Amino acid sequence: MGYYIVRIRTDTWDRLRDLQRLYDLDVFGQTAKQLADGSFEVQGVLAGERIEFLSGKGYRIEVLADAEDIAKERLKDVAGPDGEPEDRSDQ
Repeated sequence: MGYYIVRIRTDTWDRLRDLQRLYDLDVFGQTAKQLADGSFEVQGVLAGERIEFLSGKGYRIEVLADAEDIAKERLKDVAGPDGEPEDRSDQ
């Protein structure tokens, strides 16, 4: 399974904090917030099997993008004509 950029929602701030504290997940702490309905969310990067695991623990997970596809697209943006990354050390 691949890696995905996800939005993770839960019902308490403590459960949101547990994502890093207990599960050591790669979450983007600056995106953590409380929603109007009282739930909490944060974005992060998860492997497919972690999505299944956390879903089983009651977290609601929305896949936003395939992280590997984004990485490939960004590599194209910086690649030279021969497909190799350009040397930008003089910039």
